[in-house]
Amino acid sequence: MVKLNGIKKSSGLLEGKKVLVTGGSGGLGRGICEVAAREGANVAFTWYNNEKGAQKTEKILQTYGNDYLSINIDLREQDSAGKIVETIVEKWGTLDALVNNAGVSESIPFILIDNNDFYDLMELNLFAVFRLSQAAVRPMIRQKYGRIVNISSIAGSRTIPSPVHYACSKGAIEGLTHSLAHEVGSYGIMVNAVAAGIFEGGLRSTIPEHHQQRYVNACALSRFGTPMECGELVAWLLSDRNTYMNGAVLYHDGGTLG
Repeated sequence: MVKLNGIKKSSGLLEGKKVLVTGGSGGLGRGICEVAAREGANVAFTWYNNEKGAQKTEKILQTYGNDYLSINIDLREQDSAGKIVETIVEKWGTLDALVNNAGVSESIPFILIDNNDFYDLMELNLFAVFRLSQAAVRPMIRQKYGRIVNISSIAGSRTIPSPVHYACSKGAIEGLTHSLAHEVGSYGIMVNAVAAGIFEGGLRSTIPEHHQQRYVNACALSRFGTPMECGELVAWLLSDRNTYMNGAVLYHDGGTLG
């Protein structure tokens, strides 16, 4: 490790890579953006309705001295994916990696979830991921190289307290990850998912306090994760050091009991 302006900077795990992170204004997304920038990447991140959070992320990215893009856009809009990728390719010439991190959760009992609740959540948690992945693989196929990491949740595959429509969206993300990895692997594109536990910041605020305590009690490390810890895992998955991890769902939860 070397230091840049007193801040630890890696030897370049992602040096020169062009990386897109959705939901970069939140805690988890900000951690992913920071580690990617620290590792030498040019980072583009999307945000919506969280200007203060976006400004925090921008300030962090400026610290590392790499080029970056801050894109204010509603991922629920069907043409947003194409616009984002087009902006990045026009600016940097290509897109090397995509992190589908943006998502929402609502604590609503199953019997009270209506169609609007369901489709609104799915629009961001699933449909936007599908559209962005589809837009991103086009330049990746042309260059025969790419990395996609989908941020899922342990709620997608474990019996834990979680809003049912949220769990549905994350389970679908894992299916998308497996299938897409198989389809685009021959083009040098690797697709993986991180099934996250509870991390500081982000969606933790939507989880009832007693469920948070239950999680800590079930976690072998007896604590929540930090956004930077998630960023470290994602950075490796995006890097050239990952040569054979493909189509996998990695549980990143400190060792909890499902």
